[in-house]
Amino acid sequence: MPKQNLSNYIKFFNQINDLEQKGLITSKQKHLLKVNLTTKEYQLNNLVCTIYDEQDYQKAILQYLQNIEPQPKIRCQSSGENDSPIRQRRRGNSLSKVSQINEAKLIAQLDELNDQLMTLWQSDSQFHLNQELNEKLRKVGEFISKTATSTPSSSQKQVSNIIDTNQVIENLQQLYKDMKQHFNDYLRCHILLMDDKLSTQHLNNVLRAFMKNLVDADEITFIYNNEIYDSENGQFQEIKLTDQQQLEISSILEGNVIDINDSYPEISSLFQTTKFKGNYLLKIQNSSCLFCFHSKGQHKMIIDSFLSICNEYQFFEEVNQLAYFLVETLKQARVQCFNPLQLSHMIQDIGIAFIRCSKYFFIHKSISILSERYKVCKDNTSFISMHPFVEFDFRDQLNLSIHICIDLNRKEDMNVYKQLNLSFNKYLKFIKQCYDRTTFYKFFVKSQDSLIFEFDKQGQITFVSQPITNKLAEDFNINFNPQFYNASYTSIFKNKNLIQHIENQLQDQNKWKLSDSNATYEVFMKMEEKYFKGFFVIFQQGWFRYSQKSFDANQWNKLRKSFLQQETNQYLDKLEQKHPQLKNSVVQMFKPKATQKQSQFKNFSPSFSPRHLDQRNSLQESESIRLIPKTKGTNHFYPDMITETCIENIDNFDFNILPYSADWLEKQKVVFQILRRNNFIQDYKISEDSLCSFLCALEYKYNKRGNQFHNYDHGVTVMQCTHAISLEIMKTQYANLLNQFTKFALIMSGLCHDVSHTGRTNIFEINSLSNLAIRYHDKSVLEQHHAATSIKLLCAPATNIIPNFTSAEFREFRKLFISNILYTDITEHFNLMKNFEARIKELNFGTEEDIRLMTGMIIHTSDFTGGAKPFKLSKEWSTRVNMEFQEQYSLEGKFGYPQLPYMKDLDQLPIMAKSEVGFFKFIVRPLWSVMSKFAEDRLQQSVDNLEQTIVEWEKLMIN
Repeated sequence: MPKQNLSNYIKFFNQINDLEQKGLITSKQKHLLKVNLTTKEYQLNNLVCTIYDEQDYQKAILQYLQNIEPQPKIRCQSSGENDSPIRQRRRGNSLSKVSQINEAKLIAQLDELNDQLMTLWQSDSQFHLNQELNEKLRKVGEFISKTATSTPSSSQKQVSNIIDTNQVIENLQQLYKDMKQHFNDYLRCHILLMDDKLSTQHLNNVLRAFMKNLVDADEITFIYNNEIYDSENGQFQEIKLTDQQQLEISSILEGNVIDINDSYPEISSLFQTTKFKGNYLLKIQNSSCLFCFHSKGQHKMIIDSFLSICNEYQFFEEVNQLAYFLVETLKQARVQCFNPLQLSHMIQDIGIAFIRCSKYFFIHKSISILSERYKVCKDNTSFISMHPFVEFDFRDQLNLSIHICIDLNRKEDMNVYKQLNLSFNKYLKFIKQCYDRTTFYKFFVKSQDSLIFEFDKQGQITFVSQPITNKLAEDFNINFNPQFYNASYTSIFKNKNLIQHIENQLQDQNKWKLSDSNATYEVFMKMEEKYFKGFFVIFQQGWFRYSQKSFDANQWNKLRKSFLQQETNQYLDKLEQKHPQLKNSVVQMFKPKATQKQSQFKNFSPSFSPRHLDQRNSLQESESIRLIPKTKGTNHFYPDMITETCIENIDNFDFNILPYSADWLEKQKVVFQILRRNNFIQDYKISEDSLCSFLCALEYKYNKRGNQFHNYDHGVTVMQCTHAISLEIMKTQYANLLNQFTKFALIMSGLCHDVSHTGRTNIFEINSLSNLAIRYHDKSVLEQHHAATSIKLLCAPATNIIPNFTSAEFREFRKLFISNILYTDITEHFNLMKNFEARIKELNFGTEEDIRLMTGMIIHTSDFTGGAKPFKLSKEWSTRVNMEFQEQYSLEGKFGYPQLPYMKDLDQLPIMAKSEVGFFKFIVRPLWSVMSKFAEDRLQQSVDNLEQTIVEWEKLMIN
């Protein structure tokens, strides 16, 4: 088909203007020419692009008009003798002539009626027809039906054609309504995530609703890392692929969605595709994952064949993104507890991408509807037709357009064309509205100080930005259940004042805003092009409304810490509600001391009664037997013994101290090398003789009790990890926060953080009324002991490695050093994480307090570096610490102290595995994940190790 350009258009309009001025064409004919040019009518398009001579051009236009316009009837003039015979023939044919005239009038009237009804149907307004009009329309319908069955074939064909085009128009209208309704319903889906009791089962239900509404998939199956996941049973199972299965998988092309019902018999059998009507397979890009969507086809949906057109309309990237999201979400659900708001944000991003792609499905369905009445061609390069046709351009980046064999000179065909154009443009507008709504939603999901409810014009809920807190639900009597995401505002809000505000606003929609200045909520009307579209109710959480200016810095910090403590407590309460098994798990050790609910301690009150003193003395005697004599336990060495050796993986997270366990000198070489690689010895003029003495004393104090876990191996490992994390942070935007002095205090505190550890927990020290518990008043007993022991060594002349520090420098070093070690108190875990996550979001992050918070997070994360190694090594560290727990449990039973249930039977592998799953899933992995995000994902390999460790421990729980 010839292509028009700008010069062709200009020339054409100049010529038809000239013809009109000469009186050769009427204004009506000029308008007809413009319409046909706009719709790319074939003959006119060919004329415009191929004729260049001015006279020939005007002649061709006039000839074109003569060809397309009906010829005027020629009236015959008769006279004389021939008058009578002609008149007679006319009388003889009078019935036929009258019938023809009446039929023509009837067709014209039907055309007019058709136009009026079409205007009614295409209007967005709602018409309410009275009983008289309804009755007349019914009679007209009956008359047309009777006439169509009794009139001659030509008339019947005309009436039938009008009905056919009306049906096409009605189908296009219904397509728009159905698509709009479907994706409006989809946007409500994320309300399901606003359940603060989110469980794994509920997560699976949400994902199922999510993929059902986007691609009409009921179930999914995927193979990843020698495991197969089936959403029907919700289980990951190990699998060994056969040679034939591997061959079929290798033959699958990337970048396409494939219907595998017949093409891949081995994979079809593996994925059990016979249970489903549709099975769509893809290889996820940049992954070894093979993924399949399954559709049962039980309930007819408007998007029932969405995936089948993926390749044709080139939206594989969006399908790939959806599959990747589902795989990663289900993988992560095995190893961590989900934050509903994080999932909501991802769902919104993927959802809007699919809503954009839904225009291709709209085009696909429109072509199908048009094809029932007209010849439609999508391959424009090979299109040839001798009949009138138009080219419809969908104005898309894929340059999609179709040719429709349709005659726009016929009113009914023109109405079809108008409806196609109207429906498609309205749907494009709807897509834009969805994008705007999603952007709006994402803003409020990020907001921490507001809670927003959105309702449509029928008063039904469409959006909630956050889970509803218990306090808000109580204050405003809110009855919100995410499962009922079509609930009305009257069923959600029971507060009379709030309902009255909403009712007042609905009665007078001309008022843009109505709010109570003394209330913690506001009501806004949602308007669009002056039409009422619904309303919002926004709650401001009370404490965020305080102005920071009304407090001094200390008051504000105290208030902020109080709020963070409340958030931490709420988080822990929700965590235990979602996972009741945590109430009797090792996670209890990590809760803030004030929130620990150790029911077994209620009736236990240690005192200095003779019996308790006897127990205490007996325990001290048994503990002293463990001590290794200083003469046997100290390994003396000198600087000349520290030769330069290559320590494998000294700068990364693959470092392993265990090969050096039996060689104390090699361990000291590791410490020396870390200090040298950071230039600490040179920068601070550290005497290597003093350093050797310091490390000898430190090693003895670590190992004197023969602890399985809390020994010098652990101290060196944590030191190396703080060194490795520091190297990664120096590559990020936060490098300026970690100066040489701060880094020295951090790495040295990592080495010393557990020195002179008793091999018991703080709870045991407190319950046994140990000397340490009495000395430190039950507060961070062991951590204060570790810090004090280290500082004493640094103050002794023989082991003072920093004598060149000024008094101010020593005090600053001591402050940082003690702060870091106190952050290793596991009861500070949740407060530390919440505080750190909150501060790094602030624009002024980087204060002196923030630096201490950062180094505290680094050393706390490093304290669990053993668990973040590959599983074989991680399991070894877990076994060691659980041996210490077993010893403590036995001692607690022996001396009558409360026994912690999660320390019982740890010598049995399934029980230890269950304990480790909770420990890694809810404590260690979230900690490393936060640290990795802060370090710009540079610790991701350790996070991946932890995830695999959780999976491996889960397997051992079952075996």
